[in-house]
Amino acid sequence: MPAEICNVESVIENEIKQGLNQRQIAQTYALALRSSYQTDWEKVNKMIVDRWSVSGLTRIKNMAWKGTCFEQPKLNPTP
Repeated sequence: MPAEICNVESVIENEIKQGLNQRQIAQTYALALRSSYQTDWEKVNKMIVDRWSVSGLTRIKNMAWKGTCFEQPKLNPTP
């Protein structure tokens, strides 16, 4: 069963208000891309642009489409 997310507009609006970073917003965006629920992409994209810029929206979209937003940062071992 695929993951579903509904009311993405409210979820992302809330996440932006809480100060989540672009990678975290991209995770929600990625889930919305795969969800069968309708999303008002114009509204979502406008909220992101209003918060970061068109460049920020592009970064978020790229992370969401590629799935890199779900990758864990690599930790460098301590000597």
